[in-house]
Amino acid sequence: MTIHTESKSNILRNYPFSLLDMDGLSEMWEKIYNPYIDLIESKILLLKNDSISTFRNYNFALKNEINPRIADLVVISELEEKISNPVSKSSSNDLNKSMVKIEDEYSDVLEKENYKLNITFIFANKKIQPLKLIQILKLSDEVKKYTQLLHKKQLKQYSKIIPQIIFISLFGYEISIGDYLRDNLHGKLRRNISTLVVPPIDNKLWNNYLVEIPIEGDINYEKYKWGITFDDYKTLKKKGAVNQIQVNQMETHYKDLKESKELSEHNYQQLKMWSDTLSIISSSELLDVSNSRKMMKELVIK
Repeated sequence: MTIHTESKSNILRNYPFSLLDMDGLSEMWEKIYNPYIDLIESKILLLKNDSISTFRNYNFALKNEINPRIADLVVISELEEKISNPVSKSSSNDLNKSMVKIEDEYSDVLEKENYKLNITFIFANKKIQPLKLIQILKLSDEVKKYTQLLHKKQLKQYSKIIPQIIFISLFGYEISIGDYLRDNLHGKLRRNISTLVVPPIDNKLWNNYLVEIPIEGDINYEKYKWGITFDDYKTLKKKGAVNQIQVNQMETHYKDLKESKELSEHNYQQLKMWSDTLSIISSSELLDVSNSRKMMKELVIK
């Protein structure tokens, strides 16, 4: 078989991702990816959390679409926003629920205004070339559209549905994807979807989460910017002796700092959890990248 480099127009034409869009036979890729995806799912199921469900080879194409849109694994967790603890939900974590639809599984009659759904889509690149940025952009856009429609039409009872995508690519990633992850941090702008890549790029970069190391306020900077430090402000506020404009500015500033810190801490906990679930440090070894690449190239070219 002759291998041709795909143009951007061909990538768009072949979109959406599906198990049909691959080099070689699906059985070849299953031998490489399935053990790793099995490990990911087993770690999730070991949590024994009734609010988490998993779906293998899930088709998230809309009813009027001809082409399938296959995610190798979908993970759904139902959380209460205010308390941030999982809400008990009776659902079985069968390893093969490809025929069950998310909208059917989660369309309870009860209102769940304070609950949200986190939906993680895991996709394995089955081409013998690096995953391209245009593929990530197109797929991210389709996942966002799918979850928005799901929320708007079938699962209105949830306050929000938050998508996340994890890409697994035996043949790595286009260089520009590293810049994309750095420039589109999840948590900085609402439109930036949470994105993780496995194995890490250059053994380092594997996510676009916004995580800032919390530091105590710089007293000199506070005094320069606001005229008083936060401790001064709190003391004066108790005495009712501060300018109202300064009060509003300081409260807005520290409210933003508090929200930023909470978001950063949440993202940090998410990364810790996914780092363990994806075995991120040993992911290259688990996929046996060098030998697997060599084997796939030989099989496909034959």
